[in-house]
Amino acid sequence: MKKFIKNNKITAVAFIICVIFVILVFAIKLTFFPDEGRAIYGDRLDGIEKVEITYDQQTDIVKMLESKDEVKSADTDIKGRTLNVLITINDDVELDTAKALSSSVIENLEEKQISYYDLQIFISKDNDDTRFPIIGYKHQDKDEFSWTKDR
Repeated sequence: MKKFIKNNKITAVAFIICVIFVILVFAIKLTFFPDEGRAIYGDRLDGIEKVEITYDQQTDIVKMLESKDEVKSADTDIKGRTLNVLITINDDVELDTAKALSSSVIENLEEKQISYYDLQIFISKDNDDTRFPIIGYKHQDKDEFSWTKDR
């Protein structure tokens, strides 16, 4: 081994420098990113299993919305503690009627779910109505939706 190192000094030094460099990179990575292995949401989703919005509830929301004459299509999506409801309405529906669809979403949720999840409703039309799309947001601690400014 000593003979090999003696004959290949440059290679041995380069190898040692590479090993030290790799160790330093991992040390720096662990210093700046210590929680990389943890979940994206950290502990913010603790207890979500107690108030989880089920697939059946999401389906019921979509079915109820799509049964309304004003609605072309609807879909739901949950990201963390936010329930997103995407609604496409008919071209002749007015702004106030569109905003009233938010009550259909709340009707299909339990009180404990409403107080745990933030709700976002995205309402759009297929035409070029300048008043749409609109977004309604309800924070878990609030009773009412707040809507994007009327255009």
